[in-house]
Amino acid sequence: MRVLLLAGGGGTRLWPLSTDATPKQFLALLTGRSLLADTAARLEPLTREIYVATSERHAARVREDLPSIPVERILAEPCRRNSGPAVLAAAIAFARDGDPITAAVPSDQTVADAAAFRASLSAAAEGADTASVVVLGVPPTRPETDFGYLDVRPDAKSASLSVFRFVEKPDPLRAEELVRLGCLWNAGIFVFRPSRFLAEARRVSADLVAAVERYETARVSGDRAAASAAYEALPDISIDYAVMEKAARVRAVPLRAGWSDAGTWRAVRELKGASDAHGNLIISDQPVVAPGISNSAIVIGPEGVLVMPFDRERELKAAVEALRREQAGEKPR
Repeated sequence: MRVLLLAGGGGTRLWPLSTDATPKQFLALLTGRSLLADTAARLEPLTREIYVATSERHAARVREDLPSIPVERILAEPCRRNSGPAVLAAAIAFARDGDPITAAVPSDQTVADAAAFRASLSAAAEGADTASVVVLGVPPTRPETDFGYLDVRPDAKSASLSVFRFVEKPDPLRAEELVRLGCLWNAGIFVFRPSRFLAEARRVSADLVAAVERYETARVSGDRAAASAAYEALPDISIDYAVMEKAARVRAVPLRAGWSDAGTWRAVRELKGASDAHGNLIISDQPVVAPGISNSAIVIGPEGVLVMPFDRERELKAAVEALRREQAGEKPR
């Protein structure tokens, strides 16, 4: 199996630690290593054939965090265009390079049971030649509005599940219904044979695949200017929206490994534990005194200070984007 680590995200949900200069995947949130390095170490017992998709801006940081990865396996994109172009570009390159079964894995997630995680990836790989793509789905522990869901059906002929549809970030009532129906959280981890995946991608998103192929042709030819122009012209779109939600013959393998996307400060508190008796998460190099504050994130980072009740976390992304526009001198919207 070949692994493609997706390390191109920018991230605003873990502001002020996650910044444009140091996005979430490079943070050492839970151990002494970055989330990227933790993810690579988790996968090394399964395969040494690890590639990393990232932006040119962060390629040096990837080399610093993963010194054992050969430089030619760091797929540096001219600019950030989300996971859709990144996964498609890698699939096109891998299809030419022997067409190995590939697992596209976000580099900023965590699991409690690494062996169970690898076992689920191996089970998904076994089904990659009878599906367009196999996705890992997490049995939900609660109704969650920040995750996508997989509406799945059992299949008497297979150990994997048939994916009936993707449901993206439902409202609270819909999330409760999806959990009740036995849907899985979409972990955003996809396993596929590149040639099969690309055949389905061309069927459902032909224009995007053709545009990514133009980029790949320019990149392989060594025409950096043409490659940069072609990549910059691509849409900013996730692989879920670009391909997965429209694809046929998608299957799912349950992931029971203590998975977390570590994507919110509440999730970080669940992983690290509360910092005090009042349920706060406090991350600071200096002592913090917060009388009367409970169930909140208090984080001091390079871009500023965050004090936020966990039940207001959905507002953080918009607030950070507004702050950055204000700092850039833009007028409020």
